[in-house]
Amino acid sequence: MDRPTFPLIVHDEERPILRLALQAFRDDLGHREHRVSAVVDGVARRISDDERVPLELDAADMKVTWSALHTLLDDSVRTQQADRDHLRALLDRLPGEHDVRAIDLDTELDRRG
Repeated sequence: MDRPTFPLIVHDEERPILRLALQAFRDDLGHREHRVSAVVDGVARRISDDERVPLELDAADMKVTWSALHTLLDDSVRTQQADRDHLRALLDRLPGEHDVRAIDLDTELDRRG
């Protein structure tokens, strides 16, 4: 059964910061979180070089992407204003915090099999 997806538009200038956020998030995962690492890797692989092609995110993808972006935003400093602007722009195009926090990642990963 196909799962609904959310199309995230990633503009050319946002692509590097999205990749950085995903990599930093993955690097912070423990060795027992291999299922989450696999989700992060899958999202990173699907980032298109063409900004007209949206990044299709299912619920698990959305949860880890939102978490990665938010974590990097929280870790950035004011001197990184351009990066912070790109992070906020990407977060603004995702569903809101309450919707994302309502996603149970373990349940979504179990659905994937």
